[in-house]
Amino acid sequence: MPSHSPYVVTLEPGTHYICQCGLSKNRPFCDGSHKATNQQPHALKVAEKQEVALCACLRSGNLPFCDGTHLSLK
Repeated sequence: MPSHSPYVVTLEPGTHYICQCGLSKNRPFCDGSHKATNQQPHALKVAEKQEVALCACLRSGNLPFCDGTHLSLK
C-alpha cells in the first residue's frame, strides 16, 4: 500500500527500477510484484551517486520523484 511520505534514498550509479504499482515489499524498489498488474516499474538511470526523494504516494506529476503532492492528500 502506498504511503504519503517520500522515500529519501542515496542511489549509486546504474539503473534502478522504481516500483510504480505500490505492491513491492521492497519499496521504493521493484521486486516484481507488478507482474500481477498492467503497470511497469520506472527505470531510473543514475550517472553519479546522488540523494533523491522518490514518490511514495504514486501521484506525483514528476514520477518517480516526489513533487509534494502527498501534502495535499488526506
